[in-house]
Amino acid sequence: MQFNPNTSHYASAIGAWLDSNFRDQFTLTVAFMEKLKQRGAFKRGSAYLVQPVFGTGNNTVAGVSNFNTAMSIPADSGLSAVYTWSWYQGLTTVNAQEAAAINTEYEMVDLLEERLRSTVAQFGQVISNDLFTNTDANLGKIAGIPYAVDRPTTSANSFGGISRSNTTNPWWRAVVVDAGNQPLTLQRLAAAYNLATENGGISPDIIVMPTAHFSAFEALLLATQQYRQDDEIARAGFVGYLFKGATVLFDPRVPTNTIFILNSRDIMLVSQTERPSAEPVEFPDRLVRGYKHGWAVALVAKRLNSNARINNITT
Repeated sequence: MQFNPNTSHYASAIGAWLDSNFRDQFTLTVAFMEKLKQRGAFKRGSAYLVQPVFGTGNNTVAGVSNFNTAMSIPADSGLSAVYTWSWYQGLTTVNAQEAAAINTEYEMVDLLEERLRSTVAQFGQVISNDLFTNTDANLGKIAGIPYAVDRPTTSANSFGGISRSNTTNPWWRAVVVDAGNQPLTLQRLAAAYNLATENGGISPDIIVMPTAHFSAFEALLLATQQYRQDDEIARAGFVGYLFKGATVLFDPRVPTNTIFILNSRDIMLVSQTERPSAEPVEFPDRLVRGYKHGWAVALVAKRLNSNARINNITT
């Protein structure tokens, strides 16, 4: 007897597995994604595509004043950042030879779950690759952090539909520090961190840097005996250290000689649904059956000047 992985009870098992395991498996191989999830910056829902922003930081926006001052109606101009979904797709398949070797329904479920783990991990890897590109979002890829966390000087390009012109919307531009090809020091890292804190009012909580810079950072911590590991990220199987109020991580996808200092309260990853869809598909000419998955995500921000980057910093 040959088992068909596309039958309804297998489809139900696929859906149940994704419901229970997708989020954990999605971040399993990417420390930065795992930390976003831990910080609550991995959110779901179309409502997050529209982010109200308050450019001036004026207290009259919220109608707040001293008690002995005449109360004013909030002066919210209604300005919002508006984002669009980027779509990703994947396949979980079983070929005819594999199906013929299956002896029980339990074996088919086990095989499908193993294939699902691989598919979900690839979703994490592909989206992480795009997350560190220096381009805006389009239908097929999300905006990259290097694009969003920037302070454009040659052109006033927009993010979330809002111009990042230095004169029009300076609050919609990240803190950018040019290290001038000088090496990483704790003082340089602290200076950029403090600038982002000053702008945002709340300290950044994630710092991500290239692998070589992370090794240099570890050496600096050892030299100053400030070696404090992030236990939360360690329990997920990754290495990260605490610096001020942030977890310091490395990712090989981070652009060369660049460090990002991020505030997960103001910049986040959003998905349209809790997990990808799972639609049965069959390829008769290839003798392959399985499931096609689709998932929509976006990188969104509600404030940019609470985030920072250091450019041209060496090890």
